[in-house]
Amino acid sequence: MRKIAAKLGIAFICVFLGLAAAVHFAAILGEMPGRFDALTGTRLFAVACQTIFYCLVLWFTLIRRPALRRAAGWRPRLVAAVGAYAIFGFGLLPPAHGLPLACQIAAAILLLLSTALRAIVLPCLGRSFSLMSEARGLVTGGPYRFVRHPLYLVEELAAIAVFIETMSLAAAALLAVQTAFQIRRILNEEAVLEESFPAYARYKAKTARLIPGVW
Repeated sequence: MRKIAAKLGIAFICVFLGLAAAVHFAAILGEMPGRFDALTGTRLFAVACQTIFYCLVLWFTLIRRPALRRAAGWRPRLVAAVGAYAIFGFGLLPPAHGLPLACQIAAAILLLLSTALRAIVLPCLGRSFSLMSEARGLVTGGPYRFVRHPLYLVEELAAIAVFIETMSLAAAALLAVQTAFQIRRILNEEAVLEESFPAYARYKAKTARLIPGVW
């Protein structure tokens, strides 16, 4: 029953991803000036890469190793779900009208940067990947040598980028909610990892969570 539910959930997410990408493509093309330009191409490429990334997330979800430990109760699961999926809500918001060119370029650069970094981080996490607060393996190599949660960091870069593209009070509220749940998700995940791996305390002592020297 769980496998069937998982497959149905993944199918639903794939449909949602496709719809969100289509909405983004339509919005970007609708804002395009008289002819196709480099900025439009960059934004379309960033959305395509972002969609591909989430498809990779689904793939690693299917091939990941069994969880050694999970956060107890329903609250950590709710926190993880909101933190992971709230970013998709930006795809349902209308694009910001009259957005300055500098903001458009900044959003495109952030999307491209986050996409490139996620393509590096996700394979390093590999079969230890998890959406929920679970311990599947302790990864300390690659980008994890510098910060404990590089994947969450680049996800926030993407969230800021799509916030810029949909800048409004609703988008600001969504970003605030998504960020708050991501922070709680990080703390829940660290508690599970510390309980599961004795080496995690040493690793935690010498690395920052997201930004070295800040947090």
